[in-house]
Amino acid sequence: MNKQSALLTTIILTFIVANSSLFCHAQDSVRTFVPIVNYTADLVVNTRGGIKTGALFLGYAEAGVEINPWKNGQFNLTLATTHGDEPSAFLVGDWQVFDNIEAGSYFFLNKAWYSHTFNKVTVKVGLQDANDSYSTCDASSNMLNTSFGGNQVLLSAGNIPTMPNNDLGITAEWKVSNTLKWQAGIFNGAYIALGDGNKFNLKHKLSSSNGYVMVTEAAVNPNDALLLKLGAFYHTGFENNGYYASCEKSFQMQGNRAINAFVTGGYAPRACEDVANASITCGATLTSLFNRNGADAMSAGLATVHIDGYKWETALELNYLYQINDHFYASPDLQWIINPGVYLGLKNALVASLRLGYEL
Repeated sequence: MNKQSALLTTIILTFIVANSSLFCHAQDSVRTFVPIVNYTADLVVNTRGGIKTGALFLGYAEAGVEINPWKNGQFNLTLATTHGDEPSAFLVGDWQVFDNIEAGSYFFLNKAWYSHTFNKVTVKVGLQDANDSYSTCDASSNMLNTSFGGNQVLLSAGNIPTMPNNDLGITAEWKVSNTLKWQAGIFNGAYIALGDGNKFNLKHKLSSSNGYVMVTEAAVNPNDALLLKLGAFYHTGFENNGYYASCEKSFQMQGNRAINAFVTGGYAPRACEDVANASITCGATLTSLFNRNGADAMSAGLATVHIDGYKWETALELNYLYQINDHFYASPDLQWIINPGVYLGLKNALVASLRLGYEL
């Protein structure tokens, strides 16, 4: 961790400890300003395979505010810092990136957007994370592998802006009915990465020659237990197009216990070199495994991705999450990664990690 990131992280952590009780009260009583304070810390150990064995630490912190100046409008301004090591880059070598907060050591503007709701249509414009809106999957959200957080074909072949390289875009969501939602957006298709001179994520250049990425997605929710999504994208600069879909199904059991199963897939018929042209994830989460109040969950899943001309890289993940209280949680995790790096010829890796997190 460099000195700048260490100092900023210390400031944010001090901010959390000193103001958490005040923020909780403010959030309950005054809705005009809603604070955003989150911190995630991961200790990762590669026990075998990959590039080399070893242990590394990495962290991610957010601090910001949501402002609701009037009934149907909302501003979001959020700063973030990623710090510590990069276990995928230096230990495992996997293409999918098994830890979803890995990004190097940076301090940057994460989000700066405004959204407004016009009857059944909500429009959001500004610096945003496209993956907050598109190809999300709640049933797999507890797991650490990046592929469970967003479809790899959309993230890679579509080159959509996502953390830590959020960029400018506009998206509109239409609630057609109680069971159908449709959204579409256009984003900068050639963001400048933090490591390429965009030090604080303040450099954003819109250019037709660099291209834009257009995304559309329909979500059908016929009942509370089933959610179906179908999406498509086109990148004007790369001339890449692709499709993705997901299905989430909930099976209610006794008390708070439930099984939330999921399957997702994506395909890009004309993907560029070194980007994913196919991806699949599947798995399930069992809530209230040991705690009857729903404070814990066990998740298991498979995430696999393919680059044209090479073998698939596959990650098998087992995750346990325990909600200690309203703000703190702990999550041990184990991943078996087959063919890490796709074309690097590395041995299969077994990675264990412990995540500790705070959410205001």
